[in-house]
Amino acid sequence: MKLADIHIHGGYGIDLMKADPNEIKILSEKLKKDGVCAWTPTLVGDTLPVLEERIKAIAEADCKEIIGVHIEGPFISKNKSGVLPKENIIPCDKKYFDVLSQYGLKLRFTIAPESENSIDFINYVTEKSGIVTLGHSDDDGTMTREAIKAGAAGFTHLFNAMRGVHHRNGSIAQTALLSGLPCEIICDKHHLSPDTIKMVYKTIGLENIILVTDAMSAMQSAAGEYDFCNKKVWFDGQTVSVNGILAGSCLTIRKALENFCEITGADKKNVAEATLKNSLKLMQ
Repeated sequence: MKLADIHIHGGYGIDLMKADPNEIKILSEKLKKDGVCAWTPTLVGDTLPVLEERIKAIAEADCKEIIGVHIEGPFISKNKSGVLPKENIIPCDKKYFDVLSQYGLKLRFTIAPESENSIDFINYVTEKSGIVTLGHSDDDGTMTREAIKAGAAGFTHLFNAMRGVHHRNGSIAQTALLSGLPCEIICDKHHLSPDTIKMVYKTIGLENIILVTDAMSAMQSAAGEYDFCNKKVWFDGQTVSVNGILAGSCLTIRKALENFCEITGADKKNVAEATLKNSLKLMQ
């Protein structure tokens, strides 16, 4: 069964913010053995020199399973940054795309639609065949709708690190569910409750669901302390957290698939085919 994971920070003790090209190859081979035929290394938003060094390493690894790079930040909301470093958050800057796109890899940026210069950034990136998805946002839906008009292509880990649903107020999460665009979900039974997963499935259907792991280096590794997002985080064997805040996951994409089908009753083959198709389509 072929699977995709377009939001993964590492695994098997390998951290993509530190890994050399050989370690990236090792990670790709291990993911392949678990059925992952397409994946995008996810980098934590940082300074441009740091991100350029990381992009170079990924390009040098030259793994055919890598279909692009996902850069999560630094153009996000400080109110919804989660464990991503607040000190690195800045207004949207086209220079990041110009510099990082030189290495021949498809780029996807997660940004908050309310970030300064967001609409100009989305227009610029999409005109140059890059991809922008929306997340880590405290938007009430207003700028989310403008971002979609400008070419935003989907949503990053729906409900997590974004303003949620309230019956009197708008939110990016509500707009996502109504948008007709693909939405990532982290199906580890910790980031989203079973009822939330059922609601998403019934609302947007398989045609707009992308299963992702948001896994970090602790995935398929021993419990203990790890470095993630410039912080010391703790993996207890089930979740990864710092000061009570979830810090990525230890989820495999195969387990995400199993959890989703267990919760929703959906057919495993259909879900696997849909999430692979939706992932590849988003990263075109």
